[in-house]
Amino acid sequence: MPWGHDRRAVVHVRPRAGSLKQNRVSPLEPSGSRTKVLTAQVGDVPFFFLSPFQSNMDLRRQLRARRRALSPAEQKKHAHQAARHLAKHPLFLSARRLGAYWAADGELDPAPLLRLAYKRHKDCHFPVLRPHPRRKLWFVRHREGDLLVTNRYGIPEPGLRNARIRLPWALDLLLVPLVGFDAGCNRLGMGGGYYDQTLAYLHARRHWRRPLLIGLAHECQRIEGLAVRPWDIPLDLVVTEQRIYPRTCGSRTEQRDAGGV
Repeated sequence: MPWGHDRRAVVHVRPRAGSLKQNRVSPLEPSGSRTKVLTAQVGDVPFFFLSPFQSNMDLRRQLRARRRALSPAEQKKHAHQAARHLAKHPLFLSARRLGAYWAADGELDPAPLLRLAYKRHKDCHFPVLRPHPRRKLWFVRHREGDLLVTNRYGIPEPGLRNARIRLPWALDLLLVPLVGFDAGCNRLGMGGGYYDQTLAYLHARRHWRRPLLIGLAHECQRIEGLAVRPWDIPLDLVVTEQRIYPRTCGSRTEQRDAGGV
């Protein structure tokens, strides 16, 4: 359907005090997995080993249940605490073009940080599902009060009519949602691969890597260690309500399938 005849529902969303209303399901990454876990510890749960098959669903289920179990007050508190941490960081202070996401399924809400970004006159962009190829994202600028449409997952995104589409390398900083992470800034997503495929070009970049990637998460989403596949994209930072985790040199480990292929 031509963009000028977009029949998708139109909604009016404005970031304001308190957390943005969260959707029940993650917007950009359907269930599934390509990331395998060696050992894990979440909160008071002791270390445990997962088989490749268990890691695909069981760990995600546990981590998603933990973040959904947070009360609205805890969700709001964590969002503000994480925003305070990142607001003072040089990567945020120097960024002019910022990419973000609409929180869903208990994800840490970037709304407090976005309000600060708007106040500082930064250009804020949100992901838009590309029609072709699928599983890749465009980014479109959003201003406070702009109309939004709902995509096929029922998630708000900027409308494409008269919009200026940006590819990810045009952004300085991209805030990325996640299901789990480790202290080395390896990311466990929902398994749909939208961010991995959109950012795959970063594997070939040794200099001028844009955008810088910052994961936002609750501390309860941290696990002990992730074994990531060659196509997984590590983050530069992870920010939680407790602290900032910088990416450690050499922390990214790539392992083959258990079958040895």
